Amino acid sequence: EFDTLCRNVRRYRSIDSENGWHLEANGPVIQAIDLWHTRKHTPKEGSDRWGPVVCIRHNDLDRLPDLPPIDIGIHEEDVVNEFYTELREAHQVWDNLVGDDTFRLVVGLKPGDTVVVANQRCLHGRTSFTTATPRKVMGCYVSQDDLESRMRWMFDRNCTFQ
Repeated sequence: EFDTLCRNVRRYRSIDSENGWHLEANGPVIQAIDLWHTRKHTPKEGSDRWGPVVCIRHNDLDRLPDLPPIDIGIHEEDVVNEFYTELREAHQVWDNLVGDDTFRLVVGLKPGDTVVVANQRCLHGRTSFTTATPRKVMGCYVSQDDLESRMRWMFDRNCTFQ
């Protein structure tokens, strides 16, 4: 299942007409370093292909329907069916892991508390609760590319963090 979630590209879209944004992205659920790609030849079947995990993408609300890879012909029905079966089984295992309380850390927050989360490095969510005052969740999003760019710029200039 890990291999399936690393190999297959998912499509994601989120549109907010009220606030004026339209986000689209694609990539595997688990993005890991492909060690086969960095070698001159493909190792034997069954050898370790995947290195460190770089990114995780999981948002059922933004996930679009899956499409088989372009190199699978539409007339290859058995191959297309195998693709969807493999993907469905991998996502079932993934969803079971994500939903398992064994792997969940619950942090209680008080009004005014701040949480900073690296969206593609830490799975996170919110639970419902009842309160006399309305709940306010504010988001500030910085892409990984922007963050790394700023960090390189600061380190090149020997800047300090204050």
